[in-house]
Parts: sequence; C-alpha cells; structure tokens
Amino acid sequence: MATALDATLLALADPTRRRIFEVLLAGATRVAEIADAVGVKGDDLCEHLATMEAAGLVVRQGQDGGTITADPAPLDIAAEWINTNRELWTMRSQMQSVSVEPAPGEAQ
Repeated sequence: MATALDATLLALADPTRRRIFEVLLAGATRVAEIADAVGVKGDDLCEHLATMEAAGLVVRQGQDGGTITADPAPLDIAAEWINTNRELWTMRSQMQSVSVEPAPGEAQ
C-alpha cells in the first residue's frame, strides 16, 4: 500500500514533474501554459499532472479544471523523512568512523 511519502517521492522522481512543480510555484497556471513551459503536451502532460495530483502536489481549479496550482504541503512529509534519516545516517557514519582502541592491558 502506497503512502503519502511514496506518492510524493514518486511524483518528484521525474525531472519533468519537478519542472512542472517549479513552474506552478510561480502561481496558478493554465494547462496550455504548463505545456509550453515544459515542452510536454497531450496525454504525457495529463499523466504527469495526474501523478502530481495523486500526491497532492497540484490542485485543479475552475469549472473546467484547467487552472492548476501547486500545493507544497506534501513536501513537508518528504522533508521530515529525509531529515530524520539524514540524522540517522550521519550518526551511523560517525559511529563507524570512530576507531575503538583496546583498553589498557587487553590483547590487541
């Protein structure tokens, strides 16, 4: 079962979707303008937007759903996971780099 984190990371794994998100962070945008900005049209663009919408990264507005806005809230979930694991990875790395010296009188 996919989690919100899975959906967010999946959506951000693709460079085209990251570019779409960057375009949308500038403000609400029509689908045609997104297509022009990222060079993706038709079904490919629809698939990208659907993946991002499933992750909660974009929201369709207007009666026709043709205006898209970014919602950066799901980034908090990803950032929390990354930061938590970064701390654990850093601690683990530091622990591995510490050399353990034998106590006085112990065999080497």
